[in-house]
Amino acid sequence: MVTMNRLFPIRAIGQGICLLDRDRFTAIFEAVPITFALKSPKEQDRLVQSYVRFLNGLNFPVEVLVRADSLRMDDYVAQLKAHENEIEAHLRPSLGDYIEFIQQSASVRHLIRRRFYVLLSWRGQDTRTRPLQRGERLWEEAERELIRRQELVEQGLRDLGIRLRALNAEETFCFVYAGLGGGNPLPKGVSWAWE
Repeated sequence: MVTMNRLFPIRAIGQGICLLDRDRFTAIFEAVPITFALKSPKEQDRLVQSYVRFLNGLNFPVEVLVRADSLRMDDYVAQLKAHENEIEAHLRPSLGDYIEFIQQSASVRHLIRRRFYVLLSWRGQDTRTRPLQRGERLWEEAERELIRRQELVEQGLRDLGIRLRALNAEETFCFVYAGLGGGNPLPKGVSWAWE
């Protein structure tokens, strides 16, 4: 982990924000996509043109990441069954049929879940050699700037029907850990949280 930390120098992971190195901050958002393939060709062209205008209107870098994870069917089915009582009684037989369909599909082919992420970064001017603490001025300045950028990106993507969801601190940690080649469960004793 020490060698990897030299390549990807994570100092801390907070609520919706990561501190990399001394002065580079990154916020990670999950994008809830639209069903582009189900749109008419005319609507697809309109969406592409709107997306191009959105990207050309930005004055800061935006990184879009697509992650393909294989679905763990046992966890997914358990999650569906856990919420069975919340479903109206007349719809419960349909849930059973859906669970059976999912299990049969998983036995025939490998199921993949694609998740879309938007990463926003900001670099401050800091000459100190020690890591920053949460209450310091640069952290607060980074939060303000990343929130401003988030609002601009959300507004542009909302016009396309795409919503953003900020990751909480635990989801951010899992995202970073998986990106570094880690799997589940998370290792014990590893924490980039603020002390």
